Amino acid sequence: MLRNCVLLMMAFISFGQADAGVLPETPEPQGGDLIGSWVAEKVELNAYVPTALVQAVSPLTVEGETNGTITFGSDGSIQADYRTVTDVSAVLLVSLSVTVRDTSQYTGNYTVASDTHGLTITRENEDPLNYTYTATADSLKIIRPLLLDELLQSLSEAVRPLAISALSQYVPPDDPIKIVVTFAKTTDTETPSMLTGDFDGDGQVGIADFLLFVDAFGTHSGQENFDSKFDLDSNGRVGISDFLIFVNAFGKPVNG
Repeated sequence: MLRNCVLLMMAFISFGQADAGVLPETPEPQGGDLIGSWVAEKVELNAYVPTALVQAVSPLTVEGETNGTITFGSDGSIQADYRTVTDVSAVLLVSLSVTVRDTSQYTGNYTVASDTHGLTITRENEDPLNYTYTATADSLKIIRPLLLDELLQSLSEAVRPLAISALSQYVPPDDPIKIVVTFAKTTDTETPSMLTGDFDGDGQVGIADFLLFVDAFGTHSGQENFDSKFDLDSNGRVGISDFLIFVNAFGKPVNG
């Protein structure tokens, strides 16, 4: 029984790929003008979780942030380069916590539905992404429903049906888990990058950034001195692959 509860709790924690900061009510999309470049610099990631599910795994703590950019062209094109880092802790007989990282890097096209404020993103050889959104003059909130069968697909065939059955009673079909990723409008003429290696924020990837990177090299998630901004490939460790990304950006201005 305890083993099954642990497995169910791990299934819930996998939702942390997109939850952070629990919202008291489901977010309602308002639509608006998407065109332009939007940036998130350590912006809190929010989530709506149905009340019954929150109570079932109480106490629930969700914290996280978004870093990166997304750009919508007037020609219907889209370019995304952002990541989220989420820390989730909850209790279901046992206490568990986990840090999850997601990276969204793609180009494609988008369409919007004015009546529902739906946002559909198509990418080559990939399934469409279906979101809703609210865009104002200075902010963009992208809202994504997270369905249990989608989120639990990484579990084994033996465990997944049990997890879906146990948790679905707390997540009505008309009241799904939703995440809200928030960006701010940027006036830059080119898309800025939050993942280029400009660690000191001076607009240039240079020696000072290299020295900061050297200090962080070899650290990994779970260590007190780990800083996710140096984890350029979002794999939970600052290593060779991050160094290669940094070398490619070295000497370049952030927007150049």
